[in-house]
Amino acid sequence: MLATLTRVVLAAACTFGQSQTPRYTLLDNVREKLTQENLQTTVILGQPHAKYVPIIAGADSLMDFLISAPQFKRDPIWGRLAHSHPASTIAFREKENPSTHVLFLKRADGSWKADIHLDGNGPQKLFPHLDEFFFHKLTFQDNDQDRMHANLERSFSRRGKPEEDVFITRRERINLYLHDTFGLAPLASAFTNGLFRYYTHQLVWRTEPHYEPMLNRFEGSLFRQGLRNTIELGVASWRQEDTRYRMSGEVRFKNRLRAAVVSTFVVPTPHGREFAYGRFSAIAGTTAVANLWHPWRAQSSPPNYARQATFGMVVDPLVRSLWAEFGPDLKRRLAFHR
Repeated sequence: MLATLTRVVLAAACTFGQSQTPRYTLLDNVREKLTQENLQTTVILGQPHAKYVPIIAGADSLMDFLISAPQFKRDPIWGRLAHSHPASTIAFREKENPSTHVLFLKRADGSWKADIHLDGNGPQKLFPHLDEFFFHKLTFQDNDQDRMHANLERSFSRRGKPEEDVFITRRERINLYLHDTFGLAPLASAFTNGLFRYYTHQLVWRTEPHYEPMLNRFEGSLFRQGLRNTIELGVASWRQEDTRYRMSGEVRFKNRLRAAVVSTFVVPTPHGREFAYGRFSAIAGTTAVANLWHPWRAQSSPPNYARQATFGMVVDPLVRSLWAEFGPDLKRRLAFHR
């Protein structure tokens, strides 16, 4: 399974890495972004480099804007580790994607050396940003500026719209599937899940006379995640469901808790809010197929359907919905900022 996964990832990298004549450059996209923020006359750009555009005038005004703009946040130090002088650099990043990233470094004369570039994902979304970073390293390529321009245009068109009016596009759905299936997050999740189940069954529950090897549990978790995401992609695309776990926008704790519980089982569609058929058909289908195919088990035993139904159909989606609602608040309290 690991060999198959590796081949799929490399094939995807080769497909995305094919050379095409670009229509837009990094400078074009940065200029369009500054125009949308009404900064085109305040911020003067210099000669673009391969990965960033220097700011030769207006750095002080730009910093004042970034400090007060609600759509930007200051980078923690771990978000600047890939850049030169991470400890002495001040950086701001846009919360939405594409993420505008501006870095400031104090010169000896007291002025600011400032650079600006665009990322597909910011480090506020850790695993998508790492996926993007490693993809660039493996393929020796930077961001596709044509795709970046399309993403910018889509983000501009969404400005001012209520959250409920923002619906998932086909490209967003496919990118979400690729990230949730082949990215670093599912690998880390599969390893953690395998480690937890291995030691839980061995030390706590002791329900099996023979315990599955750790590697087999890791492969099993990857298989379950890939199968679940594939089924959810198919059903959700057919029914046009937005199965992403998202914050409700409510203020009071009671309302937020109620919204998180409801959104576990109900998702937005073009026709209104309906039952999450894609999400739960994926959970049920994965459980059914995995129970019939157990190559990693040394000896098969009848599965505990009641426990699987409880954890798979109730606990897992409920925990993910609650984390989407309250997780950002917890991370802001625990985040390390310089």
